[in-house]
Amino acid sequence: MSINLTYGSDQGFRFRCADITVRGQIEDVAMPIAAAGFSLNGGASRPLYVEQDPDDGVDWVHGYKATPAELRCREQGEFCVEIAVADPELRGGLNDLQIHVRDGLGRKEVKSLRFHWDPEPLPLPLDLRDLRQFTHIQQVGQTVNGAFDLDRDLNVIRSRTPVAPDALLVLGSPHKSQESTYAIRFLAMEGAKWLGCSDFFAGMIEGAPWRGIRVGWCSAGMAALSPNDGARSFIAWGDHSGDQQEWAIATNPAKPVAIRKGRLYRVRHQIALANGLHRVRWRIWPSSEAEPDAWLCEEESALVPAALPRHASASFALFQHLGQSIEWSDIFIDAYLPPPGDEPGRDPTKSREPFLKRNRPGAF
Repeated sequence: MSINLTYGSDQGFRFRCADITVRGQIEDVAMPIAAAGFSLNGGASRPLYVEQDPDDGVDWVHGYKATPAELRCREQGEFCVEIAVADPELRGGLNDLQIHVRDGLGRKEVKSLRFHWDPEPLPLPLDLRDLRQFTHIQQVGQTVNGAFDLDRDLNVIRSRTPVAPDALLVLGSPHKSQESTYAIRFLAMEGAKWLGCSDFFAGMIEGAPWRGIRVGWCSAGMAALSPNDGARSFIAWGDHSGDQQEWAIATNPAKPVAIRKGRLYRVRHQIALANGLHRVRWRIWPSSEAEPDAWLCEEESALVPAALPRHASASFALFQHLGQSIEWSDIFIDAYLPPPGDEPGRDPTKSREPFLKRNRPGAF
């Protein structure tokens, strides 16, 4: 039995979202797991969720795995250590993490990780147009789901194949209204549910009932592109959590858009957060052409019931769901101030009724 960490035993994190995530997989393990946990800086052991079931014929395009982790852990033995940035045992500088597992045959394995924690948020603007200034992907962003790699020679960030469900790399720190521009290339279309593109990520919440891994996705505005039915935007709180306050807004039906494999595109992705309202809008166009004036997708949250939670800030992230590798480059993120008359909530026709709890059509 071995505990393998996605990015090895010497890692680094900066304040990009509410949790530090250390991903890995236990291999050559006898299921079911008898016990699994982790400790931080010599503190008490905490429970660790380890995926028990294999990925055996799950239709990830139209559904999800019927295990407590849902979209977070695709493979048997996969796990996510989650440490809140407000954890009292977390300290600036070096930290020691110990992961311990006992499998179904009673065998024990321990894995130690030393990681560096920088609690200082990244300011805006954030200029990632020249990735050659970095030597490792963890200097560029934090992986929440899946895995991503830095290609310094090509000056791109690439999702690692096979791409995980809801693969996410958080680049920025939490801020209010923002806009990102970047280039994107789809190396293949096969097997993807969402061909990216990006998200203004507002964190994960615990599921209901509690299951030892955060499963409720919070988005202040996602730009998503399907190879089958087109483009959508999403805004969500606690999506897939089972929490009674869970809600989501989705472009429905999808907006038609034609995308070609191997061609370079540009994206403008923007959110506005003001007076308890959210707005997301985005567009994509071939890099060899002029940027269009019209937004491809635009959604607002004015019809979300007042008693339900909202997002005060979000962090820009790269997103993909299944399929083959995507390449992102020329990334620039900056604060955005809506001009007078263009604040969210001005036009009630731009808001649609949210899906409440888990009542929604289709697999989104």
